[in-house]
Amino acid sequence: MSEKNEFPRISIIIPSYNKVKYIGETLRSIVSQKYPNYEVIIQDGGSEDGSLEVIKDYANDYPAVRWESGRDSGQVDAINKGLKRSTGKIVSYINADDVYLKNSFNLVRESYLKNPKSLWFVGKGIVVDKKGRENRSLFYKYLVKPYKNLLLKLNVRSFLLCVNYIMQPSVFLNRNAIEKFGPFAGTSKFVTEYKKWLDLSIREMPVLINEDISAFRMAADNITSTRTRELLAEDLGLIKEYTKNPLILGLHLLNNIGRLVSLRLT
Repeated sequence: MSEKNEFPRISIIIPSYNKVKYIGETLRSIVSQKYPNYEVIIQDGGSEDGSLEVIKDYANDYPAVRWESGRDSGQVDAINKGLKRSTGKIVSYINADDVYLKNSFNLVRESYLKNPKSLWFVGKGIVVDKKGRENRSLFYKYLVKPYKNLLLKLNVRSFLLCVNYIMQPSVFLNRNAIEKFGPFAGTSKFVTEYKKWLDLSIREMPVLINEDISAFRMAADNITSTRTRELLAEDLGLIKEYTKNPLILGLHLLNNIGRLVSLRLT
């Protein structure tokens, strides 16, 4: 078996704009994976904070890292531009302040080789602070994290309609998923990856990877932290396009309230 078949190419798209504090850590988490066949495509929106210097250093040291910088129409536009440039059989995107955990790519590879026709692969993940430390609050440790991991393990579409329990950087897509369902949707403010998960789940639920494979950063200066109410309102409006079931809609609203409470307590 050739290396290309044994190690299918994994394409990682990074939308970036003024993330000098974190993007080096994100890139380091990729190039340290010890995976022989990957590419990194950085779509920078014209950073002016020193991010480009960090990106250039990595691109000079690692030929698999490619980048371009210029004005775009927001995060979703950057992601979809990167998808068009990507060549991997497996594709994902990660924000420029999140990271992959050790051995993530090999875990994804193993799942893909066992299920080459599956559309998507989803692992668990952790939430970290601006210094990269996992959330230490008891509320997160004993309620939020176990709750989301339980829903992920059950892997039922009705639960996905009730709450988006999937951690975005822990999602890897088969190239076929992009070809069949198209690029990501969103606005100039947000990427509605939740819509992608719901569209894919109509066809099939994901192949589960029962390991933490990414770390999602909750920092005071990222979109998830600063615009949570707007994000949740977007989610609720989106769900109404997929179901009219009052029980599911009510549970989704209840989960949204719980997410707002959890932000205050964690």
